[in-house]
Amino acid sequence: MTAPAPDPAADLPNDAPVAVPTNLPPSKSAFKVLFFIVLVDMIGFGIILPILPVYARDFDASNLQITLLMSAYSLCQFIATPILGSFSDRVGRRPILIYSQIGSGLASITLAIATYWMTHSMIGLVVVYASRFVDGFSGGNLSAAQAYVSDTVAPQHKSKFMGMLGAAFGIGFALGPAIGGVLGHFSPALAPAVAACFSLSAAFLTFRILPESLKAPVVHEEGHVRRSLALMRHPVLAQINIIWFLAMFAFVTAESVFALFMNDDYGFNTAQIGGMFTLAGIVIILVQGRLIGPLTRKLGEWNLAALGPFVFTGAMLLFAWATHVPVLWLLVIAVICNAVGRSLQTPSLSALISHHAPPSQQGAVFGLFQGFGSLARVAGPALAGFLYDHKHGYPYLMAGTLTLIAGVWTLALRPRLQRVTGTPVSTDPAS
Repeated sequence: MTAPAPDPAADLPNDAPVAVPTNLPPSKSAFKVLFFIVLVDMIGFGIILPILPVYARDFDASNLQITLLMSAYSLCQFIATPILGSFSDRVGRRPILIYSQIGSGLASITLAIATYWMTHSMIGLVVVYASRFVDGFSGGNLSAAQAYVSDTVAPQHKSKFMGMLGAAFGIGFALGPAIGGVLGHFSPALAPAVAACFSLSAAFLTFRILPESLKAPVVHEEGHVRRSLALMRHPVLAQINIIWFLAMFAFVTAESVFALFMNDDYGFNTAQIGGMFTLAGIVIILVQGRLIGPLTRKLGEWNLAALGPFVFTGAMLLFAWATHVPVLWLLVIAVICNAVGRSLQTPSLSALISHHAPPSQQGAVFGLFQGFGSLARVAGPALAGFLYDHKHGYPYLMAGTLTLIAGVWTLALRPRLQRVTGTPVSTDPAS
């Protein structure tokens, strides 16, 4: 079995009330509700994703200003997610989910206002940026949802349920961009208005039907920042977070220029760009919804966490090739490999984080985990825009290099953990 992880914060004084998990067995009914709510929320997010760069260009934004939109959103998320994750340990997962979903709805309404009423390029672009700030500061839905799964699912099932949660995101990415691409043809404000409806509907459903996963709070004294720093002293959590940072830096580097690349090199319109995002979403659904459980049982979480980055590296090489040889089949294969690589790594790392985290601090741990991802999203888009202006293939080559490092690091971490703990580290926590 996996060696129990020491709690690096165990000896710290505590004062802030932190809720503890209910220690429920896997609850299929609660998870189905969570799955549906996350799905509705992610459809709203996916509607905006492929059309945001096009809308920014309507306000005369440069490629760098477009990629900085993602950096602005991620900078706000980097600040907010560890705090929101830690708050979810105190007040519960539901309030944080509701807050995040309402924030996404308000951000989409702001974007709709910009695209419908703003005629001055500079003012319109400022309002578009404002929508990203609002969305970023309320971006705690993913960490709260992951903590909810960790609260209610037995350890041996965590990879499977994290994968199924990822499949909800995949469906959202499959349906959302397709909807957004079609709506963008009718009215610029229609897509963000519909996205707002989805996000606010998710907030209403969370309030009305999602049961809380935590019981009465216990007392912890250290503040949010101190608790996060204590968690980073953990020999496994710290390195997994750094691996996640490298992987997410690579993901966002490729993602932030993808719509521009398809528009510039392939001449795709918003509907065709949405179609490519839909293809990636379908692959995510298949891998995380159907395959991650059997693959985890066969190969183990550590191996999948290493295999994913290597597959993604191959996808980045194909994208770089596609900038020189613009043929559709090459682009399609690259999109599929990209989605497979991310789908193998993300739920596996999430499960490993959960296994090695203190049980009463799952929200703080996942908030820190997503915070590292957000930090990568701050710098990644800006660098991607800079590299893209020099050569369209450079962002993909850099992304592939980073995930190659992440994959090698993951392979090296497991035997090092075994040497440090003196205990065999199984690839399967159920064994």
